[in-house]
Amino acid sequence: MNDFLRMRLEPPAALLAFALLAAPALAEESGRFVLKEADQNTFIRLDTFTGAISHCSSAAGEWNCRSVKDDRAALHEEIAGLRKENDELKERLAKRSDERGEQRLTMPSEADIDRWLALVEKYFERFLSLIRRLEQKEDGQPI
Repeated sequence: MNDFLRMRLEPPAALLAFALLAAPALAEESGRFVLKEADQNTFIRLDTFTGAISHCSSAAGEWNCRSVKDDRAALHEEIAGLRKENDELKERLAKRSDERGEQRLTMPSEADIDRWLALVEKYFERFLSLIRRLEQKEDGQPI
């Protein structure tokens, strides 16, 4: 019977030990808030666990803290909306490329390159000819 009673008493001892070990964690929660002086008799309070910000002030010896509007929720909504819009645009773009078929660029043939070079040469010769004529009119000396 003593063994039975000993087994029944051990769990409360374990709970007591656990509570004593948890006490420092509760003491650390006292550092949960960070206060920063804003003006005379006003402070900004930051909750380091949740990120909530409050504006605390003293009036007639009584302290009052009001929550500051949190724009993070609005930012997260905006991000979600932009992601949705981006997905819709990607889907529309994919549909358009499917309708037209995939267009690929092709390299020009040798004949196309020869035609292009002939045109460049022709225009370059005409440009040089124009310069020569202008210089002859001015100096009488050819290039």
